[in-house]
Amino acid sequence: MHNKEVLTQKQEQIYAFVKKRLSSKGEAPTRAEIAEAVGGKSIKTINQHLAALQRKGLILINRYAQRGISLVEDEKATDELIQVPVFASAGCGDPSILADRTFDEYVMVSADMMNGKKDELFVIRAVGSSMMDAGIRSGDLVLVRKTDDVRTGDKVVAIIEDTAVIKKIEFMEKGIILRPMSTDPQYRAIILKDDSKIFGKVIEVLKMERTSEFEYHYDNPKVDNIEDLYD
Repeated sequence: MHNKEVLTQKQEQIYAFVKKRLSSKGEAPTRAEIAEAVGGKSIKTINQHLAALQRKGLILINRYAQRGISLVEDEKATDELIQVPVFASAGCGDPSILADRTFDEYVMVSADMMNGKKDELFVIRAVGSSMMDAGIRSGDLVLVRKTDDVRTGDKVVAIIEDTAVIKKIEFMEKGIILRPMSTDPQYRAIILKDDSKIFGKVIEVLKMERTSEFEYHYDNPKVDNIEDLYD
């Protein structure tokens, strides 16, 4: 997939429907047919998702044709897509931001980003601005591999009491320090306590469209405890 971007669940549904329609009937669906097939709220929203699919190199759109959607014949563009859960939220600023511990949102990522077992990966939403210099903005989705095998300089998710934080880790002779990656002096390093736990290593920042009509789906059960991911 181009630019290591991800598909939302709705975009994956639209892309799959377009592919199936082109294969079975030899013609692309109309916007109205897509909306009916995937439960879209409006033609405007469908157009936004189609535009996102075109930006990601998956389809081409002819604006002057009613059925002017075609697939991009590119092996990279048709890589297998895998559903990954968005788990909780992690503070990139004040560690008093508690992990929401929700597990009811999913995104689709290209299989070539996995490079490991699917159940070792999850996505966490960043909160705060202390990792701006690492390209992690508040609201960004961050792909994380569940592991405690990390080295100095790695960006990690750590659990401090009831809080998940994203920071750069540094191993010192007398302990472990989590450092912000920001020139803002309000953000300070955190010294890990004995009851803290390294939860995972940051693999990638997933770039998503930022739009007021962006759709997510919340139709899956919640996980009550972040520790459940260790089972």
